Amino acid sequence: MADKIKSTTIGGKVRTLMVGTLIALLVLAFAVWGVEDVFSQRSDRAVANVGKTEVLAAEFEVAFKRELEVMARNDGQSLSHDEAYARGVHTAVLSDLIQQSVLGVDADVLGIGVNRKLARQEVAKIDVFRDELTGEFSEQKYVNILAQNRITREEFETDVFRNLRRAQTIPAIIGGVEAPSEFAAQRYKFLTEQRKARVLTLSRDAVPAPPEPDEDTLKSFISERAVSFTAPEYRSVTMIRLETFDLTPDIDVEEDALRGAFDYKVELGDVGAPEKRSLVQIIANDEDTAKQAAELLATDQDPAVIASGLGLIEPDTYDDVVAADIIDPETSKAAFEMADGDIKVLLGSLGQWYAVKVTGITPAIVPDYEAMKEELRQELLDQYALEGLYDITAKIEDGMDEGLTFKEISEQVGLPLQSIDFINRLGETQDGVKLSGIAYIKGVAEDDILLTEIFTNDIGFETDLFETSTGGFAAIRVDDVINSELRPFEEVKEQATAMWKTLEIDTALQEKMLDVTAKAQSGTDLEALAAEIGDGAVVEDVILVRSAPSEQVGPALTVALLEANVGDVDRGAGAKPLTRQIAELTAIVSNNDGLSGQFADVLQDQASVAIRSDIQRAYQDAILAENPLVENQAKIKSVLGIDSGS
Repeated sequence: MADKIKSTTIGGKVRTLMVGTLIALLVLAFAVWGVEDVFSQRSDRAVANVGKTEVLAAEFEVAFKRELEVMARNDGQSLSHDEAYARGVHTAVLSDLIQQSVLGVDADVLGIGVNRKLARQEVAKIDVFRDELTGEFSEQKYVNILAQNRITREEFETDVFRNLRRAQTIPAIIGGVEAPSEFAAQRYKFLTEQRKARVLTLSRDAVPAPPEPDEDTLKSFISERAVSFTAPEYRSVTMIRLETFDLTPDIDVEEDALRGAFDYKVELGDVGAPEKRSLVQIIANDEDTAKQAAELLATDQDPAVIASGLGLIEPDTYDDVVAADIIDPETSKAAFEMADGDIKVLLGSLGQWYAVKVTGITPAIVPDYEAMKEELRQELLDQYALEGLYDITAKIEDGMDEGLTFKEISEQVGLPLQSIDFINRLGETQDGVKLSGIAYIKGVAEDDILLTEIFTNDIGFETDLFETSTGGFAAIRVDDVINSELRPFEEVKEQATAMWKTLEIDTALQEKMLDVTAKAQSGTDLEALAAEIGDGAVVEDVILVRSAPSEQVGPALTVALLEANVGDVDRGAGAKPLTRQIAELTAIVSNNDGLSGQFADVLQDQASVAIRSDIQRAYQDAILAENPLVENQAKIKSVLGIDSGS
């Protein structure tokens, strides 16, 4: 498979969309475990088994579809099941599910459990689900965000549950494992070792220029690579779309509302900072003893010494706290009424006497209302617009229930219809213009939910309202379709010619490289070979270091040289397009410098991570040895609708 596909869990999907707000909860320090494939059938309802634990077909199908949605959203790739299967998406998705199954078996072995109530409590702590004004967990916001991302509550909380269980499993295996300092020293020598090489680079000038291809050759070339020369499908659409930004220009926010929102934020502590106090309190059994303690506090003696001398318990000291942090309410109230340095004797709420001294005051930080005014205005605008949006969408849904057409609904609610004249799956017009929108107003090309609806519905069908990626609502009708088809020969002739010549040159360079490599390995000097070739052949000396690979040598050749012995000759693609390189390793120079400081700490941490990873892999292998992995490839293809012969 040419492309490496990375699977995404439910939590991973939400992380991408929410700009990392779930990372602390859902991304855990766990190295991805490899899994050996065993191809045999085990259960009709399972695509794989880890011992007695099944990876159900239904679970795999849902995860696979979600992965395609994520790829379409992030990369603009709309793949069919056949295309995704050919690229190995199914393998990445299945590996992720198998890993979860292994972790479940692992946790069972260790006796680790997580109460699902705890998982729900952790969900309530996630910032993205908090109300912007109250700062409290918002059930409605939670439901809305999951709905926008097509995730059920049960699925999300199950994913949180699994990750919490994983968070407890991993420390049980690798807790306390640290690499010796000698490991860091060895790693330092390994990373900073120098390797010197003579490198012969062949460019396109080293091979004859290919002739102009005839028409039959070009047509055959185009036919073999039809995907590169095929026009995408285009669709024209009529749409009812209502977003909060459509309503905000007509909304006026009054000064009283702005001031009220500001005061509420201050009261909650969302902005600014409350006044804080530092104090010491000595607890006494009676008023007279408390007065003695107060008199001694006035002499600036150590409160601990005072308490000890009076036969009292250790005094309570509060440093820079708010009123709620002080346990006794009476002490708290008094402390925030006293001036700095004041001393007071008082009776606490539980019948105890206190000698209290205020030792410091940190004034409250009052936020600047004028500076926050525009931000508050935008928040209230969004809030009012959302309320207005729900009112209008209710009227639209009523019209749909009555069987009204888009045009009739548009006239009834006073919302203009939008017409889009032929766009492709990426939201581009036939002229190559991408409908990206402006500023904070997202265009169709930036909303994959809209694009998905446009390209999955039949011509003439008026959809129900659905929620867009920005929290608005839309309904669409596909008016016409221009099918995907091979572009006319004359239109792609120039592009095909350039591509054919490039491939011809690349093939010739590959053959030339193999020929030159054989001669170099037989003992012919690289300079002599370069002189024999002439134009397009250059020899230079290169120094390679593992910690800082050279930009002069191609990646594959770099890896080969870092593993080679002195005198070895290796080859590979060059660092630049349409180049090939042949290299001879001429020397290996060890670094004998000492290792210390921050770099030593970093390398030791890296060595510790590597050891922990090895331990995890060994532990996983032990789990799989007792609970064999069996994959049901026939079931996988059946679930995805893939021809068993493919």
